[in-house]
Amino acid sequence: MRKLTMPLRTVLFPRHRDAGARFVEFGGWEMPLLYTGILEEHRAVRESAGLFDVSHMGKIFIEGPEALAFLGRLSSNDVPSDPGRARYTHLLRPDGTILDDVIVTCLSPSRFFLVCNAGPRASVLAWLGSFAGTGVSIRDSTTDIVCLAVQGPRAVSVVRRFTSTDIARIPRFRGALVDSLARPEHPVAEGGPQEIEGWGTAAREQTRLRSPEAAASDGIPRFLVTRTGYTGEPGFELFPRAPDGLRVWDALLAGGVDLGLTRIGLGARDTLRLEKGFLLSGQDFDGRQTPLDVGCDWVVRWGHAFVGRGALEVQRAAGSHRGFVGLRMEDRGIPRPGSAVHAGATHAGVVTSGTMSPSLRIGIALASLDAAHARIGERLDVDLRGVRHPARVVELPFL
Repeated sequence: MRKLTMPLRTVLFPRHRDAGARFVEFGGWEMPLLYTGILEEHRAVRESAGLFDVSHMGKIFIEGPEALAFLGRLSSNDVPSDPGRARYTHLLRPDGTILDDVIVTCLSPSRFFLVCNAGPRASVLAWLGSFAGTGVSIRDSTTDIVCLAVQGPRAVSVVRRFTSTDIARIPRFRGALVDSLARPEHPVAEGGPQEIEGWGTAAREQTRLRSPEAAASDGIPRFLVTRTGYTGEPGFELFPRAPDGLRVWDALLAGGVDLGLTRIGLGARDTLRLEKGFLLSGQDFDGRQTPLDVGCDWVVRWGHAFVGRGALEVQRAAGSHRGFVGLRMEDRGIPRPGSAVHAGATHAGVVTSGTMSPSLRIGIALASLDAAHARIGERLDVDLRGVRHPARVVELPFL
């Protein structure tokens, strides 16, 4: 008899439960799917601001004198060496297929913070460990650190109430060590968390990083904030230590009431990312696709050696990769993952992600197609429960 494994819960689970969230198992975690409704939560992010608990994401520190070279060997994209810079990249197997898509933030030339997806976390850790030698240490801090995302047009206004750091001056795909103006109930140690010791914080007047020891904490904890996002809206990811997670969550909600800050579940997170054409690990790629197969040739930097490059070069030369496109329905059909796509009597491909767009009020999808049918403007049919519905290939993003 197979032993059942209980899903993990973030430290914020009690807050989600008390707020009436409906839960779903995702990547081995019990996470809030929605609170009031996907449509309402989706609109809140597009029009004002939303607060997400995405602490299920893997959070891994990679440190040591060889850390930069180590990550460079495993990353399809260039790894940033400038402290505070973050970069989206793919980790590939030798055959060029995607193990996971991750974001790497440079804390110093010998210290990096890698955020991976929840489902592949164990595989990512094992993969990193298989290449690590002397001069590199890998530490999984997923349950030690929470991740709260504030996204939406008013995200800057929400977060700037929470810190003295001028977070509005942090550029996209940059990060900073910020202070928290919401004091904890009990004193905390001076200085920043040990995990980011030696890194810096954004000065109020500029985004230049300086040593955390240069800023007095007065018992106020500091933590990493990055500006990447998965919704296409302005926003930040906050990474306080787990013991501070509830306090930071509560402080953000209390401080953002008049700005319309709303709790957001995974349901709206999915519709938001799909409108912007962002990929979902395990769904738009499931271990069989290369970056070229999912339209991510832009994330491959051919000028450096990395695991999987040889296989990608062969695929690129042969022109054998799939077309990865957006589909916009031309009737009221709602495409779903796994729906077959046809070009007349020919099976052209399959939908990988699909939904009714809350913003456009039309069905939209990401689809993997034969290259011959992936041209912008191509008219196709999507099979929905045995009935074909017309669709058209469009440029991404949808919105």
